[in-house]
Amino acid sequence: MDFKLSGEQILIKESVERFVAQESMPKDAWSEFAKLGWLAIGAPEELGGFGGAVERLLVMEAFGNGLCLEPFAACAILPGAILRAAGRDDMLERLIEGDRFAVAFEEPDVRYDPTAVTARARSSGDGFVVRGHKVRVPAPHGPATLIVSAELDEEIALFAVPPDAPGVRRSDATGEDGTNVLRLHLEDVPLEAHALVGTREEGLAILTRGLEHATAALCAEAVGVMNAMFGMTLRYMKERTQFGVPIGSFQALQHRMAEMFVELELARSMAYLAAMTVDDEQDVSTRARAVAGAKVQIARSGRFVGQNAIQLHGAIGMTEEFRLGAFFKRMTSLERLYGDVDYQLHQFCYHEPSRGMRQPSTQRTKSSNASMTRG
Repeated sequence: MDFKLSGEQILIKESVERFVAQESMPKDAWSEFAKLGWLAIGAPEELGGFGGAVERLLVMEAFGNGLCLEPFAACAILPGAILRAAGRDDMLERLIEGDRFAVAFEEPDVRYDPTAVTARARSSGDGFVVRGHKVRVPAPHGPATLIVSAELDEEIALFAVPPDAPGVRRSDATGEDGTNVLRLHLEDVPLEAHALVGTREEGLAILTRGLEHATAALCAEAVGVMNAMFGMTLRYMKERTQFGVPIGSFQALQHRMAEMFVELELARSMAYLAAMTVDDEQDVSTRARAVAGAKVQIARSGRFVGQNAIQLHGAIGMTEEFRLGAFFKRMTSLERLYGDVDYQLHQFCYHEPSRGMRQPSTQRTKSSNASMTRG
């Protein structure tokens, strides 16, 4: 298989690397993303879009390597995939032009599962009314259109909630890695009919599709983070001396660096597999297993590379001021965002090869509980 980049892909890669290499990020980074065309990656050509998952991988890997904490995967790739799948070119065009979006699906006391929805929507005249709570929503600073999941007539539906809609209370906080995370409270929010994203029956499928794209993108970002940590450690091993020689000359530490390199390359291979598979619209099980498997490998490799990078740096690796710690915090957040190892292993086993999707997890739980009761 040919992994050589095309001329256009090389230009994208180099432009992102120049952007993240700046000493300080622009105040309005999202407008810069729109001007540079990155928000149009994967969009239909008639809207000015180009490229696909591989181009997104290049952007995200460079973001990780440069520790750019803008929520590109969560607020550009995820809503973009949802709007494409729903056929909402009107909102997708706004996203490409630089409007901010965020996707709110996680709820209190529930982690990762998009099927666990307690938010409720009901028809009201020509529109809808939505109420509920959402937590752990990665979001850019400033107003953003919120794509919210809610149960409508016993189906999971998605609604586009304007930032200034009455009844919306948004509470922003800074995450452990320095990113912006919000908590959302919806109190009988009135919405017009066109706020429904896609049909009622397709809401969960569209959300799941978007999460696959976002998860694949996070895997690429994690590879960039790991690559940066590995590079910092390699340079330190060559510069730090003990007993008059660089510590990189010690065989035991060379073995540790070799193990880190193997984990990095394993993670890179799985991230590329996810990127090359996530656009497959036909084989649902293969696509889902590739993304889930990549996330599992990313989490395990990231923890190994990060922990060893800090240990090999010694005391300086534990200091708050040393930049390695910021990379480790970001890697820890990426390990859990949109599903930790346990959740992704469940998803991997949930989709059997060549047999498609089983029944939803909520139905399986009900069936299992009924069987236990009968027993």
